[in-house]
Amino acid sequence: MVLDKAAGKYSDVKKSTPRSRFSTSTIVGSEYLVPWLAAQGPLAYSPTEPPMRDYFFQYGWVVPGIFHPKVNLRQHYYFGHDIKEHTAWLFDFWHNARKGNGAGAQQYHALGMASDIGVTAPIAVYQHVKRPLDVAGSLLIQHGSYQWVPSQDQPGIAHGEVLLYRGIGTSTAFRCLQFRPEALSASNREVWRKYLGVQAAMMSDSILSFNTIHDRVVRCETESLRHATWLADDIVTEAGLDVQTPGFARNLWHAAQQGYSLDPVMGMRKFGPHHVVLKTALDNVRITTFFAHESEVKIIDPSRLSLVDAVGCEVDDILPSE
Repeated sequence: MVLDKAAGKYSDVKKSTPRSRFSTSTIVGSEYLVPWLAAQGPLAYSPTEPPMRDYFFQYGWVVPGIFHPKVNLRQHYYFGHDIKEHTAWLFDFWHNARKGNGAGAQQYHALGMASDIGVTAPIAVYQHVKRPLDVAGSLLIQHGSYQWVPSQDQPGIAHGEVLLYRGIGTSTAFRCLQFRPEALSASNREVWRKYLGVQAAMMSDSILSFNTIHDRVVRCETESLRHATWLADDIVTEAGLDVQTPGFARNLWHAAQQGYSLDPVMGMRKFGPHHVVLKTALDNVRITTFFAHESEVKIIDPSRLSLVDAVGCEVDDILPSE
């Protein structure tokens, strides 16, 4: 399986990264991935089996490898954030789970899967009313990252679908890679196979998953993390993919690095006014953590995107051969 080969090759990427004393492997069975911090051990907690202590939310201690080397790991970083009050809604969710009086109904749950023909992401989604405004919404959980979105903004979550918003300023064209994996040429199928291996490898360990999904994030809110490292580019290069030369590999990698938001305000106002609205399956998204406040996600398989709307712009298809 792709996962077996890739996970072994990349398990020690960035050897300088401090490791957790707990297991952070997300692999279960031979080809499946869990959405939690680990598949087994103390970090394998979930809303149905929550941790008994808040200690396991203190990321500086349990997953120190996600933090920038300059960070004092003796400082408290609950859920990765240095201001505990800003994580009160997450404590609320987990404390309710611990009490057994309702952490919110599960809306969606999927184990990730890796094979030679496709990779899907592990993700779990629960209903959660966010205080103090008491707004009903959905809490997304994936490898230590969290996103919360109002129910009105993502009505398809219970059906395993999400709307993706991307603003393009005043540009009049949005370029989108179009292909069907089964229709690829022999050479491009080999590119696709290696690409799937990279995606599986990056999600096989929660620290690696967290670091690779934040490796292009450059915001003041994420300065404590190992952000702006472009770590994923190192991994894809080691896998033998040339993502610098024009061609399918570069187009595929570029498509996978595009940021989308689950929040329509981000696409329509902050990064608009011209924007596109796309739709994809929940198990096709990787989420960044919440405190950058942009509800950002990336996608794994560009062929699983479908256009919902394009405002002020046209969508130009990019073909694998370009």
